[in-house]
Amino acid sequence: MIAFGASDTDRIIVRYRDQAAARKTTAGARVASRRVTDAAHQRGLNASPLRTDGRGAQVWAVDRKMTYEEALALTKQIAAADPEVEYAEPDLIMRPTLVPNDPYYPFQPDLHPITPGINAPAAWDRTSGTGVVVAVADTGYRPHADLAANLLGGYDFVSLWPFGASVFPNDGDGRDSDARDPGDWCVSDPNHQTSSWHGTHVAGTIGAVTNNGVGVAGIAHGARILPVRVLGMCGGYSSDIADGISWAAGLPISGVPNNVTPARVINLSLGGPGSCLYTYANAISAARSKGAVVVVSAGNSNGDAANAMPANCPGVVAVASVNASGTRSSFSNYGPTVALAAPGETILSTYNTGTTTPVGDAYAYSSGTSMSAPHVAGVAALMLSANPSLAVDAVTSLLRSSSRAFPGDCTGCGIGLVDAGAAVNAAIAYGAANRIDESTFFVQQLYFDVLRRKPDSGGLAFYMGLLNACNGNPACLASTRVNIALGLFQSQESQALYPDLNPATSPNYNDAFVTRIYQCFLQRNFDPDGGVTWYSYLNGTNDYAGVMTAFITSPEYRKRFGNP
Repeated sequence: MIAFGASDTDRIIVRYRDQAAARKTTAGARVASRRVTDAAHQRGLNASPLRTDGRGAQVWAVDRKMTYEEALALTKQIAAADPEVEYAEPDLIMRPTLVPNDPYYPFQPDLHPITPGINAPAAWDRTSGTGVVVAVADTGYRPHADLAANLLGGYDFVSLWPFGASVFPNDGDGRDSDARDPGDWCVSDPNHQTSSWHGTHVAGTIGAVTNNGVGVAGIAHGARILPVRVLGMCGGYSSDIADGISWAAGLPISGVPNNVTPARVINLSLGGPGSCLYTYANAISAARSKGAVVVVSAGNSNGDAANAMPANCPGVVAVASVNASGTRSSFSNYGPTVALAAPGETILSTYNTGTTTPVGDAYAYSSGTSMSAPHVAGVAALMLSANPSLAVDAVTSLLRSSSRAFPGDCTGCGIGLVDAGAAVNAAIAYGAANRIDESTFFVQQLYFDVLRRKPDSGGLAFYMGLLNACNGNPACLASTRVNIALGLFQSQESQALYPDLNPATSPNYNDAFVTRIYQCFLQRNFDPDGGVTWYSYLNGTNDYAGVMTAFITSPEYRKRFGNP
């Protein structure tokens, strides 16, 4: 099977019409060739003819690799400049599409190209996740034969309390360097009488050893999995989970050895009811500042994810679940808090046969947003492997923009279905530059951050028209960007998402304005000093445009998408 994804190339194909002078006379051929070389020179390239192919088209080579976009632009220029050109197009490099030989891969439709599968084979043509560490903060791991080769040592953060507790580590001790899962059955919970082997299942979805003729395939099978045990018997404390998040990102934790393999992606397939705790928000913000993308399950209460933490914490990628038809799973949480959706029903992965303590390796089907989140975490790892320079919110933005439409009703499931192939291609095309200065990217990101959706074509065209009318004038562009951002932030659609931003009904509009601008534009809660300063400033001036200017031009905002 052959891949047809966009790729770099150093060749183009140009075919002239049958009656063209370029095909009939030497002089005509010279003129046509000069047009090709001139077009290449204008783009800093040297072009040379190689041969004529079997369809009578000329194959040209250039002296360096071009991106797909560069090659496409060159060929469009050649065709536009010469009416005798029948067609001109990049000579793309095709590659074999990896179809793993893992015997259970046919039973993993969640990875396949057909919707709602995540289209993993198209991504595997470009990368397997090599060089990226993905932390799985969960129940720990079992050294499953189809997973062990991709595991790092990890750490166990489940505390042992001297006075007894609702959560018990179940491994005979407290925090230590052994992140193995001893079983998490809970005798006090009638719904949790057997062990879930949850962390092993999640880790297998992300990074099971692949193409080894054994078991299942993992999405980012070239990545390394860092198991961070934060859930013990009957669950896990937020304080332990937050420490696990911080440690996974490479931050120091008192009494714990430093993590020498910091994660670029952290998967949290866990949660509970309530507003985002400061403990979670601070840990997630710190992890993001270290360059970690934090992916969280949206929750399984068939309710608004705004009421489920840590899915409702600023800066996370909250993931809903879809079923085999691509519609929202009956259990999945939903709402504007959700960023994306991925398959989460009947997901096959690594497991253990033990009902309480571990016995032997197995494979099993599981369902839940716990299963959908690692699909997005795995794709994020593939993106970072393909382009290690990506900043945290370059990853989250490209995950959204490259997602595909839902094939059925999925209200509240986020912007779209994750598409691994498209996401990896988008990551490569992003390059190393910070794209927030590009008008299209800026407007699109406003929609993602504020309205939690992709821009409609009419809205995008309208705002691009305003920016293009500046004709590159820096002062005009700066003021127009502020007006667009403020207009979307104060729009009726925004007020519907955030009722406290409605000045007619909000008990303290300025406080809500400051709170929401931090959450939307900096993807974190406000720090007390900064929040009070801006709140006082608004109370004295009502200069909302001035506050917006400060936020969207700040180094912290710009750093979300690359070097400031």
